[in-house]
Formats: sequence, structure tokens, C-alpha cells
Amino acid sequence: MRSQKNTARALARFALVTAAAVAAASLWAGNRPEQGLLLDAQTWNEEVATASTGPWPQDGWYRLVPQEKGVEVRAVKPTDAATIAADALFFRLPGTTLLTGLRGSYRHLEVLRQIRLDRDHELTLGPVRFSLRVEEVDAGVQYAIGYGGQTYTYLLGPQGAQTSVLAIADLDGDRRPDFLVEVEDQATFLLLSTHAQPGANLPTAELPAHGC
Repeated sequence: MRSQKNTARALARFALVTAAAVAAASLWAGNRPEQGLLLDAQTWNEEVATASTGPWPQDGWYRLVPQEKGVEVRAVKPTDAATIAADALFFRLPGTTLLTGLRGSYRHLEVLRQIRLDRDHELTLGPVRFSLRVEEVDAGVQYAIGYGGQTYTYLLGPQGAQTSVLAIADLDGDRRPDFLVEVEDQATFLLLSTHAQPGANLPTAELPAHGC
């Protein structure tokens, strides 16, 4: 019972801080940054491809499939007839263009599958050097990504949440690292560098875990 209460308090605190982050983002940009759609293969097949839940946008979709050597990116439409990998993700955000093909990923992802807290990771993606630090702050689990002399932070889960980096690749073509991060039993997040500004950021897109 105590564990359930602690979890509930953590989730409530995370919701409050997330709301505060949204408010801060509004002050920076003049309005709330638009967040994209991020769907799993099941939702794509059952709701978008069949349009069983009403009209969905037909253009601007990308299919992302994390692989050992990178992320396979394809521009797709709901009407496309193709076999879909069970771990495929589908992303859409108006005005956002991704590079297609196999986007080479950071080579040593096994180190980040069960990432340690409060540890500075100095990493490279091609010629680009960047850093990653994951830590628990009062609000929850924070990802701090550094490159170009700036730090970009994201609050991705409540305190105690287990996170895993699924992929790091340049998906949007700006030669900076983009992230796919899974928060156990919570959500999967897409973090695109073209939508980031120094300081606190909202994820570019979020896929809630089934049942959440």
C-alpha cells in the first residue's frame, strides 16, 4: 500500500512539473510548442491504416524502425500496403522533415540500455561529439544532452522510473543527435534536435505505453 501511495505521489508531482514545463515553453516561444504524433505498429494497423477511428492525416508520416546499426526511416502513407515490423513507430509533425534510409546510430547502445544515473557519458555520432547525463531531480528523471556548448534537458518520467535509450541517430539532418528513449511502463519519447532550444524542452513526440 505504501509503495502504491509513493508511486501515486511521484506521478502527481511529475504531472505538475510537466505542466510547469509547458508553461515555461509557452513563455519562450510565445505559444506552446507543437508536439508530434508517435504511434506504434498496432495503433497504426488498427486505427490509422483502416481509419476505424475517423479521418487521419494522409501525408507527412514517417516509419521508424530501430535496428542494430541504425534507424530505418521511410516516408509512408496509411494506404501503403506493406508488412510492418512489430517494433515500428510512426511519426508525424507538420513542418518536420526526416531524412529517409538507414540513419546510422551510435555504435555502443548496449551501454545505454540500462543507463546509470548521475554519470556523464561522453559520446560521438560520426564527427559530432556530445554528452548525455541522466539523473533524478526533484521533478523526476531528467535527460541532459550537451553539444555545441549548450545543454538541452528533458523531463521524461517520475522518480524511480527505469529508462533505456533505444536509438541515437541524426534523423532530421542537422548533424546533431536525435534520441528514441523508452521509459519502462510509461512511454516512448522522440527527441529531435531541430525542435530543441538550450534549457528545458518538451519531447518532440510521445507514445504512451498501452494501459497508461
